[in-house]
Amino acid sequence: MRRILMLSVLATALGAMQPVRAQLAHSLPEDHSPRGALWRSAAVPGWGQVYNRQHVKVPFVYAALGALVVSTVRNQRDYTLYRDAFQYKAFQELVDSGQLESNPNAELLPAYNTLVAEFGPISSRPIETRRNNFRRNRDLSAIGIGFVYGLAMLDAYVSAHLLDFDVEEDLSIRLKVSPVGMGPAVGFRF
Repeated sequence: MRRILMLSVLATALGAMQPVRAQLAHSLPEDHSPRGALWRSAAVPGWGQVYNRQHVKVPFVYAALGALVVSTVRNQRDYTLYRDAFQYKAFQELVDSGQLESNPNAELLPAYNTLVAEFGPISSRPIETRRNNFRRNRDLSAIGIGFVYGLAMLDAYVSAHLLDFDVEEDLSIRLKVSPVGMGPAVGFRF
């Protein structure tokens, strides 16, 4: 689960790290705005990147969101199975010890039987631990979806601000010799 979350965040971050390229003023519509990119990205993930003409970022956004959605669905499915199996087995242990006359969750026996077929007879403690892990992973995946969605919105907004940023070829860094020694010097041409 953590690997999927980390890979999703890494994919989104790598997609966002495109070099800044100034576009000619005539290649952008006059009504192009950062706010427009933000709202488009909020409406549909990746639309803000398309609006900014940074199409290469869209697959990264959808790959990260897709991985997190798959993780959320799988963890929810497994959580439900283990939750039902735990509810059956916990009450069945009380019935077996004589503290209850019948199991109120007898209809959940198929969930427990699914685990027995895979692992053999199992007590309620390991089932409870696994159930809690699946619930935590499901919740983290859902939080990750929100994080990636927000990161895509932020990327669209910031990229829209930087579209008219002028990157001149005259910017340079050189080594300059001085009486104190050698050091970097940055030169700007105005």
